[in-house]
Amino acid sequence: MKKKIALFANNWNSDNLMTFLDGARKTLPKNYADIFMFLASNTYGRSEVYNKSESAIHFLPDLKSFDAAIIFSQGLNSNEVRDKIYDRCREANIPTVCIGDKDPDFYGVLVDNKTGMMELCNHLYDVHHMRTVKFFAGAKENDDSNSRLECLREFAEKKKIPFSDADVLYTNWEIRSTMNYITGLYNKKESLPDAFVLANDFLAVASCLGIEKNGFKVPNDIAVTGFDNVRSGRTFYPSISTVEQRFDIQGEKCIEVLLKVFDGEEAPRETYVESKFLPGESCGCVSPRNEDDIRRGFCHELISRNMEDNARAGMLQVIRNAFAESSRFSMVPAKLQSVFYSVQDENLDTIHIMIDPLFENIILKETPDNEEFTFADNFQVLVSKEKGEQTNVRKIKRPDLIPGYTGEGENNIYVLMPLHLESYVCGYMVMRGIDMTLRSWLFFDYEANLNRSIAEFKTTIQLAALNDKLSELMQTDALTSLKNRTAYENAKTMLKNHYLSGDGTKFAIVMFDLNNLKKINDELGHGAGDVYIKNSSELICHTFKHSPVYRVGGDEFVAIVKNSDYQIKEELLYTFRKEVENRSSEDIPIMDRVSVASGMADIEEIVEEDVDSVFRLADERMYENKRLMKAERGK
Repeated sequence: MKKKIALFANNWNSDNLMTFLDGARKTLPKNYADIFMFLASNTYGRSEVYNKSESAIHFLPDLKSFDAAIIFSQGLNSNEVRDKIYDRCREANIPTVCIGDKDPDFYGVLVDNKTGMMELCNHLYDVHHMRTVKFFAGAKENDDSNSRLECLREFAEKKKIPFSDADVLYTNWEIRSTMNYITGLYNKKESLPDAFVLANDFLAVASCLGIEKNGFKVPNDIAVTGFDNVRSGRTFYPSISTVEQRFDIQGEKCIEVLLKVFDGEEAPRETYVESKFLPGESCGCVSPRNEDDIRRGFCHELISRNMEDNARAGMLQVIRNAFAESSRFSMVPAKLQSVFYSVQDENLDTIHIMIDPLFENIILKETPDNEEFTFADNFQVLVSKEKGEQTNVRKIKRPDLIPGYTGEGENNIYVLMPLHLESYVCGYMVMRGIDMTLRSWLFFDYEANLNRSIAEFKTTIQLAALNDKLSELMQTDALTSLKNRTAYENAKTMLKNHYLSGDGTKFAIVMFDLNNLKKINDELGHGAGDVYIKNSSELICHTFKHSPVYRVGGDEFVAIVKNSDYQIKEELLYTFRKEVENRSSEDIPIMDRVSVASGMADIEEIVEEDVDSVFRLADERMYENKRLMKAERGK
């Protein structure tokens, strides 16, 4: 069996992660290892509940079943999550490689940020005569961002450039707030410094948009630089001057370290990859990286991708419809399977969707028993297709992760992402990372769509449950808690339909009428009358315990005798009448007495296919019994 490698990452860093995987895949020997990428979408701009639910995917696997782990440490957007992953790797005692972070217990593949950052600073100073600068940092606790800031501080001090804490803005990596900040503050040309230096390319693009919104031009009025050399920065106009961290080389070095460890050889505890400054149009350099060729290629791919996106949009809508058209969760699996099993799409040749078997309970309970931000131990498999073939697996234990996984054949990258409903992590999805799914990151579309569908389904199923509850209340007698006349009329219609359909359903009808209720109400009050009704109701239900009983009037009840009661219906009616005889004696306290007339008719007594005749016959026999009881009392 191949090696299993767990990779922990965040999708905001997707460009770098894809470049890393390119290097890793190129270095892995053939048929050697599968990479399980546990991918979250937590960001600083999201709510705490959302981020915790997303981060839960990092705690799904049993790491003792893995041969190694790779952690994109600085890209996790949470030091707390990072430290918990570290603890789990230590506990599992598996070789672990941290990308961009040092830890004494693990191997590290690290970037020399200083080399590229100093090249950037020197370039701005020497070539573009930068003398004033503002730095837009990421999060305060992010080591990568802080190392870039320290390089700028060091350079500013060396060159006697004014630079203080007032020249630093912490963006928490939020693109829109960065753009809004620039738009609000730098609305006069004299307010602009010589350069904005940003902690990554996404922020750099946002700063360019904010500057241009105020009527200024990059780089004419101000130079802008980023970091990471992401694709959007290369295709943007002006192209972003940036520092490349060589994530492809990091991927190669990471796998080289693990191969040495697997072979029992000594591997370096720390491996450094030099960063490299890449000038771009945003600092004033003219087409230094063949941007026009890059943009033409991007436009060609964008049109092709838009065509695929349009086709995929229909698929995503069908998925949402599968939830929207279901009033019970039991209806969802078949609908989803019909969607995924019928589609012929290489990008969807492998997809698994697992859900908590108590999913519907989680939705319907206001305070579910499930622990927040935690996966269940077992899952129901909604969809399971591996390389185009259904696995027919219906249940899976949490440690197994992927239904029908064998660990044989070519190297694969499996992407695992969480499904959650607010703070309750209700499942996860798995897709295989082939080139197209990785490069377009289309599995985000499916994960986001499934999570939206689940959130909408919550409203649907709660409304359905509420309607059921209201319907139940409307068909329930408040005093006895039995079904009322409305429910009886519905049941009566169903019985008639079943009989006319010829399905062979057999039943009998027993009509009941309480004696002396008006007298008790008049002489002892309605409270005593209510007790009398309840006593009578309990006797009827206790006798015909396997049949539905209805209160159809103030003193009238009906039992539809079916199931095992039908086989002994005469014995039950005899037993009931004997008990009524015993409990109607004047020796019994009046509050415990019961006097009920009864009459029964069998479905087999129907006259000329007139189904209603059985109900009329039971009613006639009840009144005949009532006359006999009255006559007995008169003697």
